Amino acid sequence: MRPAAACLHTPTQICGDDVRREHRGGGAEVSGETALQRVQLTRLIGGVRWAGVALGVVQAFTVTDPRPVYGTAGVLLAACAMAAYNVPAALARRLSPRWVERVALVALVGDFLVVTTWTYLTSNDPFSTSYAVYGLVAIEAAVLYTWRGTLGFALAFCGAYGVFHWIRFAAFGYPPLFASVLYRVGIILLTATFAGGLVAASERRRQRYQMLLQAVSDLGEGLVITESGRLIYGNAAYQRLTGYSADELTALTSLIELAPEEHRAALVEGLRRRLAGGDRETRYEGQLVRKDGAIVDVETAIRPLAAESQNRLIAVVRDITERKRSEEALRESERKEYAAARTDPLTGVANRRAWDEELTRALVHCGGDDELPLTVVLIELDNFRAYHEDWGHVRGDELLREITARWREPMSETHLLARFGSDEFALLMPGFEVDEAQSLVQRMRSESAALHGFSAGIARWDGVESADLLMARADAALHNSKRAGKGKLTVVAGSHQPAESWSYLIPRLLARHEVRTVYQPIRRLERFELIGYEALARPAGFSNKSSVKDLFDAAKRLGVARDLDWLCRRSAVHGAIRLSPSALLFINVSVHALLDPLHDVDQMLLLMRWAGRDPRTVILEISEGDQAPDLDRLRTVVGAHRAEGFRFALDDFGGGHSTLESLTHAKPDYIKIAPNLTAHLEADGPRIAVQALVTFARSTGAQLIAVGLETKAQIRLAMELGVELGQGHGMGSPRPAGQLTAVESVA
Repeated sequence: MRPAAACLHTPTQICGDDVRREHRGGGAEVSGETALQRVQLTRLIGGVRWAGVALGVVQAFTVTDPRPVYGTAGVLLAACAMAAYNVPAALARRLSPRWVERVALVALVGDFLVVTTWTYLTSNDPFSTSYAVYGLVAIEAAVLYTWRGTLGFALAFCGAYGVFHWIRFAAFGYPPLFASVLYRVGIILLTATFAGGLVAASERRRQRYQMLLQAVSDLGEGLVITESGRLIYGNAAYQRLTGYSADELTALTSLIELAPEEHRAALVEGLRRRLAGGDRETRYEGQLVRKDGAIVDVETAIRPLAAESQNRLIAVVRDITERKRSEEALRESERKEYAAARTDPLTGVANRRAWDEELTRALVHCGGDDELPLTVVLIELDNFRAYHEDWGHVRGDELLREITARWREPMSETHLLARFGSDEFALLMPGFEVDEAQSLVQRMRSESAALHGFSAGIARWDGVESADLLMARADAALHNSKRAGKGKLTVVAGSHQPAESWSYLIPRLLARHEVRTVYQPIRRLERFELIGYEALARPAGFSNKSSVKDLFDAAKRLGVARDLDWLCRRSAVHGAIRLSPSALLFINVSVHALLDPLHDVDQMLLLMRWAGRDPRTVILEISEGDQAPDLDRLRTVVGAHRAEGFRFALDDFGGGHSTLESLTHAKPDYIKIAPNLTAHLEADGPRIAVQALVTFARSTGAQLIAVGLETKAQIRLAMELGVELGQGHGMGSPRPAGQLTAVESVA
């Protein structure tokens, strides 16, 4: 242990030397708190002893009968006392650490003997000085050496005092004062008992602290104690973390040496600022350079050590490398998910979500002080649906990937190509004029000419219109190109009155629910018996002369086809309240709307309950031309609707894109024959096709509905071919529900 003479050193040396020695000694991990406590006690005891000696010197010079010779001798003896204590202990430390405790105990006894001699020579017997010295030496013995030191000191005192009294008796004839000896021994033992209690309490605290340190080490938490930036203690976990041994750590001039060189200045400044601000605890995340050069991410919590100045700090260091890797992996995953959410999975170009975000951002940027131009191009592949049907999904997907790859070659980084639908694309060109857009479109056409043609519409932003109006003008330009023929390009350079634009009409239609529904009868051909109605949606108050198909195509481009489809379904069910509840109700629904999780079977059931209609009377018509993006999911959704009583019809079968695949996956309850077949039943081709459908329907249990029957001859031919049901103006025109209830009845 550290002898009392350590008090002659500076505080930094005391703390550093003592803790380093305990940190290295014995091979076992020793608590830094123990060494610090003993250093503090030793410093206190040594300081008070010197004060006691000084008091004795003062008394020697100020007693009634001054004795300067004794005073001078006292100073010399005090020096001898400290030498008797310091020199053997210092020599023992140099020879071997295991001799420190033994020699220090002998030095302590020698120290006592010299001081006792000094007390004897000051014949006025300054009791206060002697008691102070006795008590302090006893406390020091108890603190440093527990009961063994205290007992040894008491025995040495008795022996020494007995020798002195024998000398006094032999030399001067003074009788021995054994009562005085016993009195002093009692004082020493009482002092030692008190000191022993303090030591025991300190030991219990040390043990608790040691258990805490051990638990921290067992958990892999590094524990560090520093003084003035210099490491004086690091536990085993910290040694494993850094790769340095205890000696190597304590040899560092500063703990900052373990930080990467480029971070050191900022780290020092940050710690200095926080600690100067009075923070009791400082936490930060940084990096640590191991001995082998590896970089380790660490989290460090620093606090000033209790009852110490801020020059002495305790830090808990945790390895967070794995956590950082996990966080980085999570961020990378989120970046990929975000990119995937903005990317079309088939072609790799942007999707509608990314388009909306980037268009909004581009309008803000171009509408700033610079007032940059902005041009939008809408592109649609010519007759791609027919290509898709003729060559299949795989070839169609390969074509889309190849075309988009070629289109992107002449584009710059500021251009954004997005896919809107199966065959529809949009090109955003911030900072480019219309002529530059035309030139780029021509290069794109040249790149993909050998693969497939396309039509395009171009619109330049006028600087004030909304994104919807800009897109509506581009959509109108594309619509004009398609009307003019394949491979055309139409430019709308300036804004125009939006009254006829889809982006103006469709949002207004959705907001005001401007959809009306008419109902066309469906009858049995043989007896002209009414079985139900098809609900046909019509936009209300439109001056636009486009067809309902154009309306839905525009809604699809604007990203609101789902909302328009649901509005039409609601209107159909609401209007059917005025029809007979036993009449079948045929409602058109697109495949994409059917797969929409927002308007699933539960929403349909709520709609039925609200209207008071039995789901078993509702037939959902899916267009034969609709392409399902996920056939497995389509089967699941259809099955969920069937389980609740809904039935399905395949609409417009034979309209030009028919495939047996549609029949296989849809498994419809009704098949509606397209008008282009029923209008030519007298011809061999349509008649053979209908006969094949009749055979297929009978084998699957489906019923055929001939659509577009206008004349009695068509009705008769359909009956002769085996078609049971019919729909068309020859069977009844579409009318509002209020007009039908007055003239129609259900058999």
